[in-house]
Amino acid sequence: MIINFDFSTQPTYVKPPYNQFDFTFGTPVIIDSSFGIECGLSWLALDMVEQALILTELPSDIECNIESQWDNYNADEIKFDSIWSSNIANDSTLSMVWLFNSDIRNDTSINWSLPIDHQVTLSVNWVVPDEHQIQSSINWLDIAAHQLHTAVAWIDGQDQESPLIIQYRGFVVDDEQSIKWGFHEPRWVCSTKYRPPVGKVTLRFNEPLSTQPNPIVLRFTASPNYCYWDDGGGLIDANPPLPNIDFKIPIEPQIRRYYLMQPTITCVRVSDSLPIVITSVSISQSRGQWARSVSLEFSSRIDAQRAHNELLLITINGYEFYAIAEQPSASKAFGIETHSSTGRSRAAELSSPYLLPISYTNTVLRSLGGIIGDLLQNTGWTAELSGIADFSVPAGAFSVGNKSPIDAINEAASQLGCMILADDATRKLTIIPRWPTVPWEMATAVPDLTVHDAVITNYSESVSRNPLCDVVWLRGEQQGISAKVKRTGSAGNIPAADISAQLIVDNQAARIAGTNALADTGDKLNVTLSLPVMIDLPPATPGMLIGIREGADVFKGTCDSWSIRASVSDRGDIDIEQSITVIRSIA
Repeated sequence: MIINFDFSTQPTYVKPPYNQFDFTFGTPVIIDSSFGIECGLSWLALDMVEQALILTELPSDIECNIESQWDNYNADEIKFDSIWSSNIANDSTLSMVWLFNSDIRNDTSINWSLPIDHQVTLSVNWVVPDEHQIQSSINWLDIAAHQLHTAVAWIDGQDQESPLIIQYRGFVVDDEQSIKWGFHEPRWVCSTKYRPPVGKVTLRFNEPLSTQPNPIVLRFTASPNYCYWDDGGGLIDANPPLPNIDFKIPIEPQIRRYYLMQPTITCVRVSDSLPIVITSVSISQSRGQWARSVSLEFSSRIDAQRAHNELLLITINGYEFYAIAEQPSASKAFGIETHSSTGRSRAAELSSPYLLPISYTNTVLRSLGGIIGDLLQNTGWTAELSGIADFSVPAGAFSVGNKSPIDAINEAASQLGCMILADDATRKLTIIPRWPTVPWEMATAVPDLTVHDAVITNYSESVSRNPLCDVVWLRGEQQGISAKVKRTGSAGNIPAADISAQLIVDNQAARIAGTNALADTGDKLNVTLSLPVMIDLPPATPGMLIGIREGADVFKGTCDSWSIRASVSDRGDIDIEQSITVIRSIA
């Protein structure tokens, strides 16, 4: 291998900005078993200066290997070994430019072993000249093992086979897709979309016509964010709510030859469970009362003092009643001293003197339930509507003055023909219609309580005559609507007395009040029954639908009033009896 370096002199040397090599030359030293390269360089200057440069190369340590493996030949190897060794004699620097310089040339000559050119050719000959088609046929319905063969023929004529075997263990092979099926998971759903209480939205324009050219502007404020709990499921609820424990089941005592009962009566003070000995108790309530009336007779003066203005829990044959002994009294005769007291049930906590009278006006738009909630604020009692559709009351439509909270609620309920039932144990008020079942629907209704001759100890009846009306007019007072309520299927030509009330502000309010007013009309049969108090014959409640069985027939009426009486004789005998008055429409 021959490497030639040709260095030509230049009249003027210009240093390029890149690819610059600097060499510092000294006096070379000739080393044995080596060869040297003598290079002469001359520059054009004022004085001719000649410099001689001797390079000495030592073949050790540094090498550059190029290896190339050729097919069917041994590997060739080209090596370049070079080491430069020079002693720096002085600070002389030589810069040389190698990039694209016409005067500098680098020749590299490589001779190969074969003088001819080599050519690589790839030739694949197939057995047949026409086009090939690969078909894969797999039968999925068969249970046997499937085989897929792919055959390729090469130039040497030998068939090359690449088998692909798929073994299925008796399963039909098909595409499998996973689809989530079932009800969606429970979640909270929140929305600001307007939810009207009932029915459609009605716009009433009752202001006089204005002469102003401006059009009427309707401003709709955004509804508050409303959230409800979606317990999952689709069209059919996957997580149905549990039924209410108080769902309606007809109560009817069994018919027996005789009834064995062991009456019990107890009385304790709720604050400290102190027993109070009583000799008799009488509790009564009618549809017009929001609290029960209670009359107590104590066995001693000490018991009367312990019970004064205290909340008492009276248990009669296992049924609990709450009472407050408010007004004590005493009577004395020769050798006889009697102490008694009258009072009301626990709902009296919402009246005077336990709470001061209040004045109330709904200053903003409120629902009927919202107004009742405002009146019960900070009392510890709650309220709900049963059998009454809630409706909105415009601002300033309802107002009461100088009344206790329970009297104010009773005023609102009376305007709608409703009444109050109080649950003293849970401190909850329920507003229900005075006629939960109207007379013209009693024939198909299921009674709440059915009694028969075996448990009726006393029976009496009387008839009250009243005209049967089929239409009534109602209107609001300061605000509200004017409505006509007519009994379905009637001519609507016999009107009842007109009704004017503050809460007649909505069609729902007019329907409730008008329906109860029409139910009060007509001839009524008043039946008074005396009944025992047993496990399968609980105390009745005003507003209950009572069925009275006479042989195979059952006639029904609404419980108008109820009372229970329990007494203890001097010998310790206990006598317990309840009495109910049932109103039945006979016209």
